[in-house]
Amino acid sequence: MRTPAKLAAAFLALLCAASCIRGPRHDGSPLRCAISITGNDRSMKLLCGYNYELATRFARSEGRDADIRLAGRSESILDSLKHGKIDLVMLPYADSLQADSLLVWYPADSCGIWVFAAGDEAQAAFAGNWLQELHTVPEYAGLREPYLELYNPLKQDSTAFISPYDSLVKLYADTLGWDWKMLAALIYQESRFRIEARSPKGASGLMQLVPNTARKFGCDDWLDPEQNIRAGVLMLRTLEKKYTRIAANPSELAKYTLAAYNAGSARIRDCISYARHLGADVSRWENVAAVIPDMKHDSIAALDAIKLGAFHGRETVSYVRSVNRYYERYKTICP
Repeated sequence: MRTPAKLAAAFLALLCAASCIRGPRHDGSPLRCAISITGNDRSMKLLCGYNYELATRFARSEGRDADIRLAGRSESILDSLKHGKIDLVMLPYADSLQADSLLVWYPADSCGIWVFAAGDEAQAAFAGNWLQELHTVPEYAGLREPYLELYNPLKQDSTAFISPYDSLVKLYADTLGWDWKMLAALIYQESRFRIEARSPKGASGLMQLVPNTARKFGCDDWLDPEQNIRAGVLMLRTLEKKYTRIAANPSELAKYTLAAYNAGSARIRDCISYARHLGADVSRWENVAAVIPDMKHDSIAALDAIKLGAFHGRETVSYVRSVNRYYERYKTICP
């Protein structure tokens, strides 16, 4: 199996070759794209991220930016395409596309299709040529593999890659001073590497950032893998600074940072205060985690050291444990 670095190099070479095709004239405005996600998310694997990457690269081959969004589940996305509100719709093959004289479509590969309005024949033809070039490179099957195989680290014996975003994870983990596999473990816990992941509370993207946090740390497009990871890491750096004088060592510092990422620093401050009140050694996260179950009682609010009241912190304790368990597995299965 080829390494992610070799796959990425081959992909870039492919895209450079495809960009040599003369594209249609355009006014330089962003290519407006919508990705349609339907059916069972498990069956979709990481195809939303795959389409996002292809659309971004395709737009760049024309010298344009890409404005990419998810299609709403109740949205008549093809009608929006026909009326010129968007330029490109990416559909999974699971969607039936009936014959329509107002639409032109090309297979992106066996996973889905790209659809254009019939009045945009030049753009559609350019996209068709670009996609054909993409398919002719011997490396192609391997290039898309990280998007088609979502490996559960607890069930995998070995792997050459963790996700399609390994290079980004390595880059931003370095700025945090973490082993990149720890950051990968956090992202797996948060989103399973699905860029389209959204929680009922509105947390979005690979690192599940809520809108205010995303904006605070410079993430304008929550679907964008790099923006989302960069913003999440900036948040982790901010949180980590709060525990440098508390944690006994880098491993304990990472655990505190993970806990705060899940529950918020104010909640973790209360947990530390309560542990100190009980005489526990707070330099180690396990000692703090051990007293968290007691904090679910309303009587905890009577203590002066507790600012936010009762805390049902079982999820946070489990979160820290899970991320570290994935991290230990990644160290074992990925070189």
